[in-house]
Amino acid sequence: MQRGGSEASGRRPNHGDSKFPKRIKGKLEVKRLVGILVCALISVTLGCSDQDVSSAEDSPSSINNSDNTTQIRQTDDNGKPLPFTNKFGKRWNSSNDGTTYESCTSVTESTAISQGLDPASVKDAATVNGQTLRGCAWKFADPEMRNWSAHQMVADFSGLEQYRRDNSFFEWFPDSQISGRTVGIASLNAGDCFTYVQSMGSGVITGITVGSLPKPPLTEICQRAIDLTKATIDKIPE
Repeated sequence: MQRGGSEASGRRPNHGDSKFPKRIKGKLEVKRLVGILVCALISVTLGCSDQDVSSAEDSPSSINNSDNTTQIRQTDDNGKPLPFTNKFGKRWNSSNDGTTYESCTSVTESTAISQGLDPASVKDAATVNGQTLRGCAWKFADPEMRNWSAHQMVADFSGLEQYRRDNSFFEWFPDSQISGRTVGIASLNAGDCFTYVQSMGSGVITGITVGSLPKPPLTEICQRAIDLTKATIDKIPE
């Protein structure tokens, strides 16, 4: 595979001596939860949800379940307002409450701009109440990248190895070390790449998706996912 990539400086990234493996082909059976994650990686606007989330086991932070947004939680665990009006009382729930990290408030305007994202495009990843994945998505600011998007979401997993086992059909690349933490890197297809970093009892998944043809080199897509991970990892609690 041809190496490629782009950072804020415009220079191509250096992945060292490791090469990405050849793609694995074939039909694979996807579990229900894994299917939710796959759908999110393709497009956070598809409305995938976990309809089996139990309201009896919802996080204590999700005590407001009214459809009236004035009674629904609108801040992260640190009291910082979300950059949109949250309509879902169970946005925080027992499937994504393993960490206090909230990507929607952690990717600040300056962080988004530094990564080439349009801060005004921020959008909640949740499309239904009680959705497994919690987080946000952004569009890129460059008009020539109108079919590119970035997302960073949280779902409860015990660790990278569990996530890797549950998603063995992904194309996994060698792990990376960022700020002393192990970061998994994987791809679902030629148009997306994402990272996984553990945060308390959850995984933080940072991804880049390209929806147009021709696709850029996968190394470029992966580097942008890595760059967004680098820009936020110091805010992600261990």
